[in-house]
Amino acid sequence: MKRPKQHPHLSFLSFFSRKSKSTPKLERPTGLSSASSSHEQLLDQLECPLCLLCQPRCHFPELSSCPHRSCSDCLRLYLRIEITESRVCIACPQCPEILAPLDVQTILEDEALLERYEEYQLRRFLASDPDTRWCPAPDCSYAVIAYGCAECPKLSCGRDGCRTEFCYHCRQLWHPDQTCDQARRQRSRNTSGNKEASTLLIFSEEAGSELEEIKACPRCGAYIMKTNDGSCNRMNCTVCACQFCWLCMKEITDVHYLSPSGCTFWGKKPWSRTRKIIWQVGMLLGAPVVISLIAGIAIPVIIVGIPIYMGRKVGKNSISGSKQYLTVASGVIMSVFVSPVIAAVTVGVGVPLMMTYVYGVVPMSLCRNGWCGAQNEQAEPGKIQLEDLGKQWPLWLQQASISTLELGDHGSLVGPIF
Repeated sequence: MKRPKQHPHLSFLSFFSRKSKSTPKLERPTGLSSASSSHEQLLDQLECPLCLLCQPRCHFPELSSCPHRSCSDCLRLYLRIEITESRVCIACPQCPEILAPLDVQTILEDEALLERYEEYQLRRFLASDPDTRWCPAPDCSYAVIAYGCAECPKLSCGRDGCRTEFCYHCRQLWHPDQTCDQARRQRSRNTSGNKEASTLLIFSEEAGSELEEIKACPRCGAYIMKTNDGSCNRMNCTVCACQFCWLCMKEITDVHYLSPSGCTFWGKKPWSRTRKIIWQVGMLLGAPVVISLIAGIAIPVIIVGIPIYMGRKVGKNSISGSKQYLTVASGVIMSVFVSPVIAAVTVGVGVPLMMTYVYGVVPMSLCRNGWCGAQNEQAEPGKIQLEDLGKQWPLWLQQASISTLELGDHGSLVGPIF
């Protein structure tokens, strides 16, 4: 038979840890217990950074994207405003971290807003696909993902009860016997005589007033309005998150305004074709002189500036006394040997990059702008100029089906977009 294991040290400790059964329990006075409970309640409360009210901790939902916490009422109101303004990537009220969809669903209790939020998410996901086409029929938000339909551009809406046929290229109603340009001109003629045109462009007649322009996003087609006051031309669509230039209406990268495109970060209109060509030809001719001047200034600045910077930096952080002079001297001597290498690498890498940009990118831009072949400038699509209104006015008077232009409120001239 196996003997049971013995633990003498455990029994020894348990013997001295026994408590007498007759020991009376100490009870706290009633006043002390109420004070401690109120103190615990105060410790269990948090102050909302949005409404600045102290509420119980249970009213502060935890977010999976960041540690910040706000009360549920403020978060619910914040989400309602963001979703109403068609924002999908909703950030935390206290930091730029994006809220997780599960957190939005947990905080927001409105089913209608949740459905709208999910619809916006789906539309944004579909708009990021270049082959997504939306049905042009009124009150139809059906999307067709058309892969490889460029050669056979006839598409059909798959929603029951709609079945609208439309074109893959121009994204308008199907035009079997016309090209996209012919169909666009036909729609323009039809719109000119329609008094109930759905898309209107408003010109302000007040002197010195700032016009408001409406343009469509180049990716998803959502209409965006911007005040023509010369402000920032870098736009971000809230529907599909497309970053585009307001002047050229093309999707852009971070170096768009540094390239010879003629678009400026601020301003009301891009450079003219002549100005762009003069600037680019000047870059081609003056690049060797400018690059040589930059390299000639950069080399002595790097060689002399790095030892001076290292000496001042090490002198501030080192211990006072003899060790300070030794540390500063060693840092300066080391930087004297390192700075020529840094200068050589900087010039050896920077100069070829600048030369490649000037003599590689700029000539291609010149060819696109028409330097290699004669091209005429085309008017910006979807926009009416005031000069065009004056030129087309006699033609409009001769049309039998012309609609009379009406003066709107505040002295604004309202007319249909062609």
